[in-house]
Amino acid sequence: MYRHKYHILPPEGWLNDPNGSCYFNGKYHVFFQYSPGQPEGGDKYWGHYESVDMINWKYVGIAISPDMEYDCDGAYSGCAYVDDGVMELFYTGNVKHPGNYDYINEGRGHNVLALKSIDGSHMSDKDVILINADYPSDMSCHVRDPKVWREGNGYFMLLGARTRDSKPALLLYKSQDKKNWKLEQTVYADEKLGYMLECPDYFTLEDNIVVAACPQGMSHEDMRFQNIYESGYFTMTESEMNDFYSSNNISEISLSDRGEFLNELLQVKYFTEWDMGFDFYAPQSFEAADGRRILIGWAGVPDAPYNNDASVAEGWQHSMTVPGELDVKDGHVYRYPIRELADLHINERRFEVESDRVIHTTSEAYDIRITEIGASESATVYINQDVSLTYNRDMKVCTLSFHNNTGAGRGSRKADMSMLPGGGVLENIRILFDQSLLEIYINDGETVFTSRYYPKRHDDMTIRFEGMAAEAVYWDMKEAIS
Repeated sequence: MYRHKYHILPPEGWLNDPNGSCYFNGKYHVFFQYSPGQPEGGDKYWGHYESVDMINWKYVGIAISPDMEYDCDGAYSGCAYVDDGVMELFYTGNVKHPGNYDYINEGRGHNVLALKSIDGSHMSDKDVILINADYPSDMSCHVRDPKVWREGNGYFMLLGARTRDSKPALLLYKSQDKKNWKLEQTVYADEKLGYMLECPDYFTLEDNIVVAACPQGMSHEDMRFQNIYESGYFTMTESEMNDFYSSNNISEISLSDRGEFLNELLQVKYFTEWDMGFDFYAPQSFEAADGRRILIGWAGVPDAPYNNDASVAEGWQHSMTVPGELDVKDGHVYRYPIRELADLHINERRFEVESDRVIHTTSEAYDIRITEIGASESATVYINQDVSLTYNRDMKVCTLSFHNNTGAGRGSRKADMSMLPGGGVLENIRILFDQSLLEIYINDGETVFTSRYYPKRHDDMTIRFEGMAAEAVYWDMKEAIS
């Protein structure tokens, strides 16, 4: 009843972080944290999906198993590097030593392991790249999730870290051969970012440097940092970067000897959340065949106080978001579903919201775009009586709320739009629904809400509009996962 039609999900069991996302050898690859047969989690493997178009995905099996002393308690998260013509996978091998340990500062091994594939399917033996002894002495055992890229005359690796006194950090390593790595910089982040930064990413978008990470332990606010753990990015506008480079006598955007740039960047004032919903974490970016920067995330959050019991009862839990194209405007990164998703559209219907205030559907998966919105003081879109998305014109705030326990413990999440490039004006909404997952994109991806939703029935759903005059286009969605 709740299994998705066009979002990547586990064949059965548990899924979390996307890993090794890349375009290689004519196909797109998404690996993922996978506990087969254990919908509530367990030993972590890497499952593997592939696609030729980023919309029709085929599960091709387990790619990495925790089968050696350096990853015996789980093949944890990591990345793919493909720019040298071979798929190279880097990941964290988790080890929990038996004994009376806290498994924070003692008792845990977090090792960086690597393996290769020349065809995207068959994997080489594993190489051990880094172990705990290779990390700075003030780091805890929590050092993980390598991100590797090439820049200038070398290769770089970012690792998420927690210091022994529970402060957030990143470790920057450099190598000439991707085998021998030397620590270039320990980056101590703003302590307001909590106690840990995990799942780091690094890329450039137009003229912006973007460093992404998932802070754990941040203080929660009414309209920011509302989840138990956050996921977002740090970036500077061009003028801010120019000011920083000028004041520090830096002539180019580079990390090869620019550790001070990261120290400056990793502050709360430069941190923007990727998503304002209940279920988004550990995203990973990659470059499409045509050069677009694509982001895919886990539609879930670890240790959340709400549940997915309805999908667990079906033998599975969690999924990915749809791949999203990234763009940047005034230093703000927009995320919007890839254009290829239109190939799944069928049964198009058009509505004038002012006269046709209700859309009825029996579909289990759909895509709705609402445009040319003219809103009164308050405008609301309802899905059944279960979900409401309300825009307050005066406050310039959007609020997503679940009712009738169809959010399985999820209540409300708010997004302050007043300081965004659009000035807080609501211009358009796009709603993707897939059996039990909502992705809501506001103003072409300026703000996004991703959340699980468990309707009591799919055969008579209504989308109702209040306080707005707009146009809506509706499509059913074809199945795309096999």
